Amino acid sequence: MKKFIAMLTLLIGSNANAGLLNVDFSSNDVKVGETVSVTISAQGFDATEYFDFALNFDNTILGYDEVSLDSDLLEVDESNDGFSGLDIMPELSELFVSFDNSVMSLDGSFMLASFDLTALTDGVTSFELSNFFNQEEYSTVWGVSDYEINYNGVNVGSSSINVSAVPEPSTVFMMMLAGFALVSSRRKVK
Repeated sequence: MKKFIAMLTLLIGSNANAGLLNVDFSSNDVKVGETVSVTISAQGFDATEYFDFALNFDNTILGYDEVSLDSDLLEVDESNDGFSGLDIMPELSELFVSFDNSVMSLDGSFMLASFDLTALTDGVTSFELSNFFNQEEYSTVWGVSDYEINYNGVNVGSSSINVSAVPEPSTVFMMMLAGFALVSSRRKVK
């Protein structure tokens, strides 16, 4: 009987966690003007026709490039009157990601979205995926999902990207010019 209860607990416990969301960055250290590729993938996703979440970060340091968006999901068709497909909307301090499609039901493993962020200014920004909601998990009670979230393959609460400033070419040129002037003035003195 104890073995049966242990097996039942194991089965129920493994189904309690709906799946895994991976947020991967091409680099955690970039210079101003460079881009960081972000890939969000889903594994073990429960069947659903609707989900949404927010990817929080400082958008004064990194800017979203909407042209770079790629996904295994259908993207929103602007000519369609109603919302249908994947949509990523830049908001204040976050990217709001939502999917709604009554024709296509998602499940299993897929690339949810891949896009580029361009480094705008120097600084450090942390990333956190929050307010994940999957309609099918809570068909009677609306709430936040309990998906496990990994950043670059590690189960941590958040990740960060460091953006460093690139010295301006005029500054480097001025320093070189000052060095040449100093060397030539020493030669004239001798």
